[in-house]
Amino acid sequence: MRIVTWNCHQATTTSTAWDYFERLSPDVALLQEVRSTPEKLADQYECAQGVPRAPSGGPQKFITALLVRGELQESIELSSPHDWVRSELEYFAGNLVAHRIRLLSGTELNCICVYSPAWPVKRERLQGVDTAGVQLTQNRDVWVTDLLWAALSHIADELGEPWVIAGDLNSSETFDSWSGGPRGNREYLDRMASLGLVECLRESQGELTPTFRNPKGGAIKHQMDHLFVTPPLAERLEICRTGSHDEVFGARLSDHLPIIADFDPT
Repeated sequence: MRIVTWNCHQATTTSTAWDYFERLSPDVALLQEVRSTPEKLADQYECAQGVPRAPSGGPQKFITALLVRGELQESIELSSPHDWVRSELEYFAGNLVAHRIRLLSGTELNCICVYSPAWPVKRERLQGVDTAGVQLTQNRDVWVTDLLWAALSHIADELGEPWVIAGDLNSSETFDSWSGGPRGNREYLDRMASLGLVECLRESQGELTPTFRNPKGGAIKHQMDHLFVTPPLAERLEICRTGSHDEVFGARLSDHLPIIADFDPT
C-alpha cells in the first residue's frame, strides 16, 4: 500500500508532473496546489477536493485534493469545543480535506489532506479571542496547522484507528534557527507526537529530510511537508522517502518533493 503526499506547484492538466505521479502509482495521494488533473486519472482514482483560502480571503486558483484507488466514503467533520476554532475550521475548510476512504484491497482509512499556507490567521479575526491552549507558546500567531491540531485533539480517542494526516504544513524545524529564536516548529511536531502520531519520513530516515527547494539560491534544507499516521499504520510502515531530486527539481516539476510511504498491506 503506497501513500504519497505532494505539493504539485500548481500543476495543470498538461503538466509533466502527472507522468511522474503515474510512475509513483500511489493507492492514496494527498495533493496540494493542484490547478487541474488529467482526465486519465479519473479512470483510476476517486477524488475529493477543496479550494483553499487566499490571503485576501477569497479562493485560491488551485485546489487541495485527496485521490484514492477505491471509494470515497463520508467526509469527516473537523470540530472543536472552542467556538472560534470551529469558525476558523469552517473558514479554512478548503485547506483541510478530510474523508474516510476504502481502498480496492478493502483497507479503510481516515485521511486529512492538509495545505497550511505560509501566512497565519489574520490577527484582526482573532482580536479579543483567548487563543491560549491552541496557539503555540513560541509563536505570536495562530496557523492552520494549529487549527488542525486542535481538531485532532478533540477526537484523540479516535486516533487508535488508522489515520493519515499529510500535506504541505509550511513548517520545518529549520525555521526555528532563524534570528529571533524558535518559532514553534519543533513545538508543533512535539504536539503531534503527543497525540500518538508518527511522522513517517523522520521515523524511516532517522533525521530531518528536506522536501523543499528555496526559490532564491536553490538551497534544499527545509522539511515543510509531512506525513503523519496513527500507530496501527506506523506498525506497518516499510519505508518512507522523498521523490528524486533530479526528476522533480531537475525537471522543474515542483519546488516540493513528494513524500512516498510504503506500508505492508496486510
